[in-house]
Amino acid sequence: MQTGTVKNIIRYFFISANILASTLLIASAYSDRIAPERTLFFSYLGLVFPFICLLNAAFIVYWAFIGRWKCLAIGIAAFAICWNPVTSYFPFHLHKDVPEENLIKLLTYNVMGFAYMSGDKDAPDNIIRYIADSDADIVCLQEYFVNERNEEKINKELKMYPYKSIIRLKNFGSGMAVYSKYPITESRRIKYESRDNGSSIHTLTIGDKRLTLVNNHLESFKLTSKDRLRYLDFLKGARPETFDSLRSTIQQKLGPAFLIRARQARAVAEEIKESKNDYILVCGDFNDTPISYAHRQVQGELLDAFAESGLGLGITYNLNYFWFRIDNILHSPNMKSYRCTVDHVDYSDHYPLWCYLSLQP
Repeated sequence: MQTGTVKNIIRYFFISANILASTLLIASAYSDRIAPERTLFFSYLGLVFPFICLLNAAFIVYWAFIGRWKCLAIGIAAFAICWNPVTSYFPFHLHKDVPEENLIKLLTYNVMGFAYMSGDKDAPDNIIRYIADSDADIVCLQEYFVNERNEEKINKELKMYPYKSIIRLKNFGSGMAVYSKYPITESRRIKYESRDNGSSIHTLTIGDKRLTLVNNHLESFKLTSKDRLRYLDFLKGARPETFDSLRSTIQQKLGPAFLIRARQARAVAEEIKESKNDYILVCGDFNDTPISYAHRQVQGELLDAFAESGLGLGITYNLNYFWFRIDNILHSPNMKSYRCTVDHVDYSDHYPLWCYLSLQP
């Protein structure tokens, strides 16, 4: 075979691969519009969106390096079409000055039962101390667990919060908690299907205004330690046996979780639509990425605080190379977010997420 023919085959292969990657980029960027009940393909596609972005970025660098400008235009056009999803997933906002008036600080944190099962004896104290030192006006906690050992300590350390609401999700006491410097006048659990997860809705009074607060812990993938080890093995070396094992885990756990979470997200969205209060804040552990059907349903007309004022990927889950932002703060358009930040403290399997929010007239 002649050298020129080989070069043409290689070139057409790379062009075809680039077109396929660009098509997948667009499909994954807008995959959150497709309900998992219709097909799970787009749910999985949204999960790998950052990797597809990375692949397309590599093609852009490659075509620019060899000077193929028409091919380069393919990648640039794909990113232009996906500009809003890309900038929401990878926001770049430098910190702005925070106004001093009409400002609240919200902290959301999945505390993993105060990390009692982590093996780190200092973790519970570190988590409680972190919350106490956060200077947040409203604190939303998921996987909240109180026993005789920590209840007294929590009450003592968090005494700066005169108002609190605890909603149990399990018989042994795990649940959702809201600590607030503002009066909590109403609290209840949102009704939807789940054995271990849940959402709560609250009304807070801030001055002469009423704020709807929703604290979420949507359905998890329920991956065991063994499942995570399979994932790590696959990352270390994509052997056929590890791929088959990982594929089995995906089919048995990820698919059903997408379906359950979709129903939960729609139930939360309905509660948000029915709210008549002045302001709306929705936060917590969504167990899904910013480009997902569940996130899109819950967000609706709300704004994503990290997309509006954060920087970078904002990864909030920190175990086993599952590097995703699955914890969120959403707010009504009559609020403005500042400095939405992930604090990288390794006390739980999640990092805490916080931001400042100004209440607009």
